[in-house]
Amino acid sequence: MEEELKDDAKAKLIYLFTFQFARLENQRALGFETAIAFWDLLLVGRFKYLELWKKFLTEHHGKAITKDTWNLFWDFITTSSPDFADHDTDGAWPVLIDSFVEYYNENKDSMARE
Repeated sequence: MEEELKDDAKAKLIYLFTFQFARLENQRALGFETAIAFWDLLLVGRFKYLELWKKFLTEHHGKAITKDTWNLFWDFITTSSPDFADHDTDGAWPVLIDSFVEYYNENKDSMARE
């Protein structure tokens, strides 16, 4: 599976499949801890701010992750500029992603010193 994750198209298919695979039967969303665990498996080395994303979610969200957020998060990490300068908060992104970009912007100076 490690080789498949190196191929962007296959990695996206695996990522999108994971939501259906990992959620509990009859649940519309993916449990918070489950989502974090799968992001750790699927996005290490692919998303520079994975630890910041998880910290943000833990501090400001802490709830299940909707399918919309799960799916669009892939598009967000694969299409955004490294500093999210091109992020359009008026776009079709879930509010959670917009809030993360805001959190990043508020914390980027302190991250640069670390």
